[in-house]
Amino acid sequence: MLVVGPHDLVTTSVVIALQANGFAAEEREINGTCAFPRVDRARGVVVVNLDLPEGVGLVAKAVTSGWPTLVVGQQTDRERTAAAVAAGAAAYVPRSCPLDVLVRTVLHMSVGRPVMMAKERMAWLELHRVARAEVNTRRRRLDLLTDREFEVLRRLERGQKAADIAVDAVLAMSTVRTHIRSILVKLEVNSQQHAIAIYRETRRQGE
Repeated sequence: MLVVGPHDLVTTSVVIALQANGFAAEEREINGTCAFPRVDRARGVVVVNLDLPEGVGLVAKAVTSGWPTLVVGQQTDRERTAAAVAAGAAAYVPRSCPLDVLVRTVLHMSVGRPVMMAKERMAWLELHRVARAEVNTRRRRLDLLTDREFEVLRRLERGQKAADIAVDAVLAMSTVRTHIRSILVKLEVNSQQHAIAIYRETRRQGE
């Protein structure tokens, strides 16, 4: 069993719980070239802690290498869990659930038992489809921005005021205000805060 995640209490607790129940579990170190050995032996299971920024990508790597993959994630981050299921995760366990539930899920996976009902999987996949559609809509709106407008939006996201942007970018205040109005129109929002939120959310979901 491989447990992949940040070296924190959750990851360590999962490893200890699996070892206490007779599994040969080990923590997998994460780096830029993380790879999973292909499964050519008795069924193993990879447990991925979705607290890792690259967690969804690691799920895809593990699945491609033939590993049944279980993800552990925040109940509040449903879109990230949905992305992991879409990447091929066989099961999901909330990080707040008792460890014996996780151990039992790993046991079922290790002997090839189904651990996620088709209806639940379809619900996750539908959530992922909707989330991706929303991201694509926001990206299309962001793509309408000129290079200068996008730079103004990024400066707003970093906390700069219009006056600061005018000074740093050597622009007239009226020009900065015109750019901001154009940004709001193109993103179909009524406030700078909403425009910034769209930019941040699209970037986060893209990552």
